[in-house]
Amino acid sequence: MHLEQRTGPVPGLVYATVRQGMTTRTFPIEVRRTASGHFISRMPDNRWSIECLTIEAALLMHAAVLFPVEHELSPWLSNPKPAPPLVELLARGSETVQTPTKVET
Repeated sequence: MHLEQRTGPVPGLVYATVRQGMTTRTFPIEVRRTASGHFISRMPDNRWSIECLTIEAALLMHAAVLFPVEHELSPWLSNPKPAPPLVELLARGSETVQTPTKVET
């Protein structure tokens, strides 16, 4: 993922053009400077990102949430042992529940 271009003042609304592979998108991203001199961006869920050392890192953090993830490019996202189906969990739910025993001291 690469930041191709950014326009706009910091703090304020910055338009970031981001490229990942053959896809290029432009996002409006609100960026602020923290008291420690770092930068934060407003994430798509309206929370603020963690502090980043550069404006570019804060913009890319926002963009990374919006770009689709290719599991071939991100093997750490694949789950080698998927969760069992819900029906199976419900069927064996009574078997796995253990009642706590009282310990006398």
